[in-house]
Amino acid sequence: MDKMSNNDLITNWLTLTHIQMNVTNELEVNLQANHGLSLKEFYLLLFLSEAPEKKLKLQKLEAMVGLSQSAVSRLVSRFEAKGCGALERKACDDDRRSIYTSLTSIGEDKLIRAQETFKDTLMTAFPEKVVEQLLEQMLRMKQQS
Repeated sequence: MDKMSNNDLITNWLTLTHIQMNVTNELEVNLQANHGLSLKEFYLLLFLSEAPEKKLKLQKLEAMVGLSQSAVSRLVSRFEAKGCGALERKACDDDRRSIYTSLTSIGEDKLIRAQETFKDTLMTAFPEKVVEQLLEQMLRMKQQS
């Protein structure tokens, strides 16, 4: 790949990451304003809703949410401190050292309402045509190398 193509590839990549950051910021702002949820809290509710029995061990949530064990624990604790009743923590019956976090019916209702905001935000904030063009250019550059 020549120097010009390499620079174009890098520029396109940086543009894509910039778009992703902007969309993420819009999601964060709208979820916070409309539902009192951070984006990570939204993801936590979403992943729990998709889990069998709507519960997961904290260790499993770490990888899914993209946070360290202590950060996930703090996230769940902050969520519980809000007192909204969306989550419940219980010791694992098989291994008392493990803790399950489960989604309550209140949490499910909160998630359903927040999903609408999430979808609406993506529909307005995601620049589909720009991303499509950038990806096509990047794929062409990759194929030419």
